[in-house]
Amino acid sequence: MHYLVITDISDPRRLRLAARVCERWGERVQESVYLMELDTEELFQLQTALHKILHHNEDSARYYPLCAMDIARSSGEGLGRGLQPGAAHWII
Repeated sequence: MHYLVITDISDPRRLRLAARVCERWGERVQESVYLMELDTEELFQLQTALHKILHHNEDSARYYPLCAMDIARSSGEGLGRGLQPGAAHWII
């Protein structure tokens, strides 16, 4: 499953830690926005890792699932490779 993960972290140190975690799992597409392809267990591991970093009264992380159609309709310019539909997806 593809996810758009967005963080909003107030402390620069926690922001760097969270960025390192997110970049292990996916591609940074903007300052605090990441595209990831995760299965259920990987999503849980990511959420657990971020939960340990965030101060929940100051920071947030949001996980938005993307369907194959979202990926197929997406486009972009510039840096980054983006997520490509897998072999199991047909684009017509």
